[in-house]
Amino acid sequence: MKRSFFQKTFNLNLNLFFFGFIAFFLSYGFHVLSNQTKVSSFLNSQSVFVDIQSKLQVVEQYAQSLTYLLILIAIILIVIELCQRIMKDSVWNYFKSVYQTLRLRQFLRQEEHSEPVMTIENQTVTRFNPVLRSFNRVVSICTVDVRKDSVSVFLKVPKTQQAQKLLREMEEHIKEEISSRNPKYYFSAPIREKSKLWFTGAKR
Repeated sequence: MKRSFFQKTFNLNLNLFFFGFIAFFLSYGFHVLSNQTKVSSFLNSQSVFVDIQSKLQVVEQYAQSLTYLLILIAIILIVIELCQRIMKDSVWNYFKSVYQTLRLRQFLRQEEHSEPVMTIENQTVTRFNPVLRSFNRVVSICTVDVRKDSVSVFLKVPKTQQAQKLLREMEEHIKEEISSRNPKYYFSAPIREKSKLWFTGAKR
């Protein structure tokens, strides 16, 4: 089975928006620093600070351009997806896919409870369960693609045996969760293909 365009680009779009906002705040920060050097007549009289100011302006322009580029790429990918939905499916299903993807990630996420541990020196330290961390890292990229005639859920299989065991124990719960959100679809047993796990539903 192959991932749809939505499943290939959803996480990419999230990352593009995330780094785009980081670049925006960096651009704003450099803009503020540049303005601070402008308002001081003493600093303006110092050639070193004039050079620093010009470099800050250059960095600000690069960060601003990077912001526009990242967000523009994300918007183009979303527009392509929406155009495909308009021609072959439904725009409403796109928003259902986004919503159900975020809800499934929230459903699958395991709380990483810290465990107080006593060391040899009688010092209390906290540690997190590495199995849950590995599991959460993998399920954080799962996607749900809702179409008129089908629903496909894509999950990556964790690399560690313990995290895989946890995923297997949750398979029935996952199926129940996606079935409850898509009652008009019939879901078969999950199919594993190497490091990928698929839940597929067909219209009743």
